[in-house]
Amino acid sequence: MGLCDMCGRRIKGHLLPSSTVICRSCFGELQIVIAKLRAEGRAVEGLRIAREGFNETYTGGDYLIRDIPEELVNKALMRADKDGDSLRDVTVKAMQAYLTEKGGE
Repeated sequence: MGLCDMCGRRIKGHLLPSSTVICRSCFGELQIVIAKLRAEGRAVEGLRIAREGFNETYTGGDYLIRDIPEELVNKALMRADKDGDSLRDVTVKAMQAYLTEKGGE
């Protein structure tokens, strides 16, 4: 299991020849971009295209954290839902608690 290089979703994966992991939702969009680049005679690098797509979608204060144990994420999601919070809220609270505990700002 991995994360789509284009949208960041957790997937089982579709591996392109350039070792790019793309979900089914993004695969069609990526193929369109690749076809356009080839028609223009430009070089095609699947990973670069996917990362550019990701960066266009997730810029600024959005962060992707990879390799968090799935069981931990699921438990956090269930607890957040029970408490009426989002996973973002839980993550921010955990970071604030960590900094307070460690004497950060």
